[in-house]
Amino acid sequence: MVCLLSAALIIVTSATHFEIMTGVAILRRRKVLSKRAEMVVFLGSAFVAHLFGVGLYALAFAWMHYHPEFGSLAGLAGSNATDFFYFSLTCYSTMGFGDVYATGDMRILAGLEGLNGLVLIAWSASFTFIAVERIWRDDPK
Repeated sequence: MVCLLSAALIIVTSATHFEIMTGVAILRRRKVLSKRAEMVVFLGSAFVAHLFGVGLYALAFAWMHYHPEFGSLAGLAGSNATDFFYFSLTCYSTMGFGDVYATGDMRILAGLEGLNGLVLIAWSASFTFIAVERIWRDDPK
């Protein structure tokens, strides 16, 4: 069950990220935005895509936490939305402070979220580099 949930989350977060980045690229090709506005929209969109992914994982952690057969969160965590979001954010960004940790099968999802987040953050960074390079190449002023 955990592997199926992990696969679904990886697919949904990657597809969402792709669609958001594609939408921004379409705006760029249409030259609807100024250079500054384009970068603000692009970086804001990437940030929203990442927060969406973190939120989905937080929902999965909350669901698993309330079904003890899948494990739970331990450490300083309570059981409110902020705690699940915090844990998800530390996993996604691979910071992993250690004050909150997963137990049981939930550990697998936490580890895979780190891999998923690492790939998506790197993807956003490379996409940002390409976008900035194109902006400067098109109009170096």
